[in-house]
Amino acid sequence: MNSCYLFFLFLFVCKSQSQTAPIFSPEVEQGRIDSFELDEASGLAASRLHPGILYSHNDHGDRPRLFAINASTAEVVATLEISPAYHNDWEDIAVGPCAKGDQRTCIYILDDGNYHGVDKRTVYRVVEPDTMVDQTIAPDSTYKYNWTETAADTIMVDNNADIYVISNTLGGRGMIAKLPAQAWGQKNPVYIDSGSYFAMYSSHHDPAGGDISPDGTEVLVKTRDYIYYWKPADGDIVAALTHPGIKVPYYKERLGEAVCWSADGSAYYTLGEGLHQKLYMYERA
Repeated sequence: MNSCYLFFLFLFVCKSQSQTAPIFSPEVEQGRIDSFELDEASGLAASRLHPGILYSHNDHGDRPRLFAINASTAEVVATLEISPAYHNDWEDIAVGPCAKGDQRTCIYILDDGNYHGVDKRTVYRVVEPDTMVDQTIAPDSTYKYNWTETAADTIMVDNNADIYVISNTLGGRGMIAKLPAQAWGQKNPVYIDSGSYFAMYSSHHDPAGGDISPDGTEVLVKTRDYIYYWKPADGDIVAALTHPGIKVPYYKERLGEAVCWSADGSAYYTLGEGLHQKLYMYERA
């Protein structure tokens, strides 16, 4: 075998083994989703404004709306209609600052699924509402982009309001891109290019979702079968994801795409697709 290949393989393995992850509990069932309308949950994110509330949404085929879920019971407590907006194939959701230094928090919705061969490549930014009741909310801004990739199922937002997306590909080696902040609100899409690729291999189209911890120091990315953890030593999230992550507990759902940190970073949650699915919590030891 080529000696150069062995050397780089050695470095790859060492990099993987040098990482450590916190200890998390096995899955704890919080309850079953009580709504008949949230039946294809494709994303999950914790509110920073309303303690104990998680946001989710359906995959393709629904109207543009979010569901607010009680994280302790899995009860849907409010429906947030997003208008004007379009729902082609919403694939993931994140919560973070509305802009760098902004005290407000926003919900970021990724419409980058390839439903019926149509890919909108759009991110909607919605300011978190002051009250948690059924209501209609207008997007604060919209971000449109183009790239070489067919679809993306993962959006993450850091403490500087920087957005990261990872394309969804067979084998899991999706492209990782950090979206330029200046393109918010532009009429014409910005072109995204990146030479960075997700490190974890999969036998499915992956990755399926991800989230950055509220303090910005830890990352979770979910594939169909596993959840992986990173703690970027230098804060470079893109660079970290090009190296192997550490598996953390995950009860394999039939079709699970949604993962998020709790608002205080003390746990993470998963939610599968389907009617009355169980909401699981994994608590930091």
